[in-house]
Amino acid sequence: MPVDLTDADHAILDRLSEGRCTVGYLADETNYSRQHLHNRPNVLLAADYVAKVHEPTGLYELWADPR
Repeated sequence: MPVDLTDADHAILDRLSEGRCTVGYLADETNYSRQHLHNRPNVLLAADYVAKVHEPTGLYELWADPR
């Protein structure tokens, strides 16, 4: 299912292209707060763009870059 990517999504995908990340790490490495980023990985997950590789820590990796 295609997703209209936000600026935050682009920042997430940029970081994930460099390796696996948690939401906390993404917040630290971008200009977005944890609250702002909280749901975006789940949207990208539902679109099959990312995969959650460790449930307890919320560790994500890039599956398919849609850009």
